[in-house]
Amino acid sequence: MNLYLVRHADAEKTPPGKKDEERRLSKEGKERILGAAEQWFYFIKKIDLICTSPFIRAVETAEIIARCLEYKSEIIKNKVLAPGSSTRDLIELINALDGNDIMVVGHQPDLSEHVSNLISSNGALVDFKKAAIAKISFNGKANLSKGYLEYLIPSTAFLQ
Repeated sequence: MNLYLVRHADAEKTPPGKKDEERRLSKEGKERILGAAEQWFYFIKKIDLICTSPFIRAVETAEIIARCLEYKSEIIKNKVLAPGSSTRDLIELINALDGNDIMVVGHQPDLSEHVSNLISSNGALVDFKKAAIAKISFNGKANLSKGYLEYLIPSTAFLQ
C-alpha cells in the first residue's frame, strides 16, 4: 500500500462569526497547492482514493489536487481526518478502503505525528509544512512503525 499524506494549504484567518472548520483557502493557499499538485502529476502515477478532513480548507485542497491528478472518483470526507485525529484511527480507515494508492488530506500537528508513528517505533521529528506531501509505503496493509518514508516534499520545492 502507498499512503500519500497532504497538509492543507494556507487558509484565511478565522473571520468573526465563522467557525474554524469553515475557514477557506486563501488566494495564496490556492495558488500554492495548485502549483505543487501540478508537479505531483509527474511522479504520482495513480491514486485510487482521496480522503479528506471535512474542514473546508482541507476539502478545497483535496479538490484542487483531484483536478491536477485527473482523479475522477468521489472525494471521501471523513471526520477521522479532522484535527485531533489518531494514527490508529487513520490506519483503521485506510485499511478498510479498497485501494492500494490512497491520499489523505489533513492538518497539523496530526500529520507529523502520523508520519512519525507510521515509520518509527521510537518517534521521528517531522516538520510537515502547509501544502506539503509525504509518501509512505507499506508491504501489505498499513501498520504502526511498519512504513517506509519515501519522501516528504514541501510545496516550496516547486516554486519558481
